Amino acid sequence: MNLKRQLVKNENDDPFKDMGFIKFWIVSTLFCIAFPVSLFVSCFVIGRAQTKKLVKAIVRDFLQTALILIVVVAVIIWAIYQYLSGLF
Repeated sequence: MNLKRQLVKNENDDPFKDMGFIKFWIVSTLFCIAFPVSLFVSCFVIGRAQTKKLVKAIVRDFLQTALILIVVVAVIIWAIYQYLSGLF
């Protein structure tokens, strides 16, 4: 039973969530720039589990950024439409 608790604790322990904005931005940028090589290097250096967590964090960050951009662009388009529809 103690081994199960350790495994669950290790799965939930994500160092990339606690990383600061600038530090994570630098890590994800370097990872994406050298993608195929960085994936293999990180597998050997930090292990498969940590690499999986890193890739999940990068994908989650990308999806959040894309969602925020879509919402901002939609609000801008809506505001322009509302403004221009009042002129005609």
